[in-house]
Amino acid sequence: MASALVTPKGNEMPPPVSFIFGGISTEYDGSVASLTSVMSTYLELPVDKRPFRISNLYHVCRADGLVRTIPFNSVFSIDKLHKDIYDGSGVSAQTLLAAFDTIASRSEYVVNLLHGQFGEDGGAQTLAAISGVRGTFGDPQVASLTMNKYAMSSFVSSLLPADMVKVPQTMLVTPRNIAEGVEFAKSIQGPIVVKPNSLGSSLFSELFYDPDKSGSEIETLLRTIFCYDSSALLQEFISGDEYTCGCIISSSGPLSLPVIKIEADSQFCGRDQKYSNHVARKSVVSRNDTVSRELQGISETIASSLDIYNMARFDFRVKGESEVWFLECNYIPGLAKDGSFHKMLHHHGMTVIDLISWIVANSTPFIRPAHYVEYERWKVPGCTDAAKELAD
Repeated sequence: MASALVTPKGNEMPPPVSFIFGGISTEYDGSVASLTSVMSTYLELPVDKRPFRISNLYHVCRADGLVRTIPFNSVFSIDKLHKDIYDGSGVSAQTLLAAFDTIASRSEYVVNLLHGQFGEDGGAQTLAAISGVRGTFGDPQVASLTMNKYAMSSFVSSLLPADMVKVPQTMLVTPRNIAEGVEFAKSIQGPIVVKPNSLGSSLFSELFYDPDKSGSEIETLLRTIFCYDSSALLQEFISGDEYTCGCIISSSGPLSLPVIKIEADSQFCGRDQKYSNHVARKSVVSRNDTVSRELQGISETIASSLDIYNMARFDFRVKGESEVWFLECNYIPGLAKDGSFHKMLHHHGMTVIDLISWIVANSTPFIRPAHYVEYERWKVPGCTDAAKELAD
């Protein structure tokens, strides 16, 4: 595909775009990496080739959760960005809700790069919807669903038949049923994966080859997870190859990106394999490959059924030649230069700047539905006109 970059013509002014990043989750560093990738690519473009102009960068500080504004100007640089991020004590700050009210009053379009808890689990999306902020936040309910791995797997298993995509046998564990969880792990005939239910970046995800002999280690890991997440998953390990497929979503529906195969020597891609010294190897799968076509079709079906806005990424394992197992959905994929989504975009003929330009031009904005229903008007005989007025 040719580059999707659209530059302004004649005296046409490029649209203004702002970014919000950082956050209070354990994926803070990933959010900063996403923004750095976007800004580096943006600064490499000649000014007259930039498809949008940047208004403000909103940094949600990890230390106190307050928002500090970093203005974009002609002397902006990546070094200055990092200095402002890590030494912004002198910059005035406000709560996220107050910041959203300010942003809404300016009618700014905001690209949400808040990864992890609160940034993509429906929290920030709810505040954006209430405040009337325009941007890439999407539907709070969908964000909440996708962030909950257990609920998302249940959704996929009810959406698609098992002969198309399967879901691993899984138990949801909370601090109240740790003992039952350990017994469940021991009952699985084979290796199991222990992981948080709502954290991203494969944090605290570990593979236990012999759970029957690892009860104390599993319990220790569960208690560690509960320091950061309210629930955890005990899940049968599916042997095979790991794949990930991204989608970008326009008003006409989802468009799947090239599929990426992720390989690790241990056959398990936890955080250490994915992020430490690039242990995991990522390769693009040919679009003509049977697995590629199958995963792209499944990803587009899930994305369209969920009413996801802008973009998403889906993770799978494939056993044998064509036995597909769904793992999870990433509602806001990381855009860092060494990430899977960045690689997908590159082989699709897009940069991260092309992606943002494409989203601004093509995505459907989320509009918060009215919650007050004039129910009595619907019950009155002959209220066709009133019903039509409400429906419109």
